[in-house]
Amino acid sequence: MATPNKIISDETNCPSPDILAVSVNKDMMFAAAFGKGIYHKGRDGSWTQADHGLPDGTIVNRMQSIDGSVYVCTNMGLFYYDANQWYATDVTVPCYQVKRQGVFFAAATEYGLWCKIGTRWENTAYPNTAIYDLLLTPQYYILATSLGLSLYDRYTADWAEIPLDTAIMSLSVYRGYLLGVTLDGDMIQGNKRGGFTKVSFEGKILYSLKMSGTSVYACTSQGLYRFEMVGARLILRSMLAGYPVTDVASFQETMYIAALNRGLKKIECREN
Repeated sequence: MATPNKIISDETNCPSPDILAVSVNKDMMFAAAFGKGIYHKGRDGSWTQADHGLPDGTIVNRMQSIDGSVYVCTNMGLFYYDANQWYATDVTVPCYQVKRQGVFFAAATEYGLWCKIGTRWENTAYPNTAIYDLLLTPQYYILATSLGLSLYDRYTADWAEIPLDTAIMSLSVYRGYLLGVTLDGDMIQGNKRGGFTKVSFEGKILYSLKMSGTSVYACTSQGLYRFEMVGARLILRSMLAGYPVTDVASFQETMYIAALNRGLKKIECREN
């Protein structure tokens, strides 16, 4: 089997060395810079400020590209981009994540789970609990909360809470194992039997987990890493090391990496 060859380069004309979040699709690319707002990359390769429609004092938590549309989760709520400006949604509380499954939209917020019902967003669960991330699967909705995890069974319409003595800030699934990032930057790994083990990676603080295709990546204080299985053990394989990585977004064969103090990096994967 051919192995991928990594070509690492800088994104030219990056608007800031401190990029916190990035989003890319076939039509547009956005980057949120620490203390400088959001920038848009035009077709000519130039970057321009793209804050029109956002309130003063907006802080970006996450950016998501969903079916060609770009959403930004902020301390002021959830916004979407259209016709060269941002528009507010009904989610006007601090928002941390937005996901879509089919026609179903869900947002993780400081005040519970919000779902888009028809044309409006409504608070549907846990109005007094902060939710930082969520996974939407055919059977379950899995929430990362300030208390641990919550699971909604779509078949039985029942909720179940899994207290973990720590907030869970980010979620992903790798080879059937549920993974989460804790408040202190460690990882929890499900055992497929309802239990969880805390895992620490020496010298690394995990910020978030990102899925691209069948791969899952960890953004950490020491770089970008890809999860791999060695026997029954989960390990981190270095993709880009040496400085903090806060976000990653992929389009076709290129990964765009938000690196503190280093701007935007690109990793292009080619088959040998």
